[in-house]
Amino acid sequence: MTANTGRTVFKYVTMNVDDSGSTLRTIPISGLSVVGLVYDEVADVIAWQDAVKSALPGQPDAPIEVSGPWDTTAAQSAGTLSGSHTILSGLPGLMTPLTVDIKFGVRHTWEADEPQFGITATAANGYVCTSYTVDPGTMTYSARFVLYPGSAAPAWGVAAET
Repeated sequence: MTANTGRTVFKYVTMNVDDSGSTLRTIPISGLSVVGLVYDEVADVIAWQDAVKSALPGQPDAPIEVSGPWDTTAAQSAGTLSGSHTILSGLPGLMTPLTVDIKFGVRHTWEADEPQFGITATAANGYVCTSYTVDPGTMTYSARFVLYPGSAAPAWGVAAET
């Protein structure tokens, strides 16, 4: 099937992340923060005498916050939903780079040549999970992922991370 173009809806967005054993898993999501590179603006002290204030772009960051239904289903291969708690509960504090792959299916489930954002983990590149919390009142989870220290920047592409 040829990749579609045009507008899409959130139900075709999926998130894949490594579990604590470095196996890529698909987790259920119902909320996702903005995705992409974010640059801080830092005042350029050299420009204090300029008529217009200048800015010096900082280093990029790409935090990802995700939320969804709390679930203890057993881990499945990527592409089949695994339980969010099963996968995420062992990640906070684990300082091992993780693959993160967010796929944007356009009017159907994602396939190659459609937008994707992420990074394939190596010994020095990837994401780490800095928090995983559960709200027992709504039985939902929230998790935050930030880049591994010194990591290369994740990127937009059209091929799945591995």
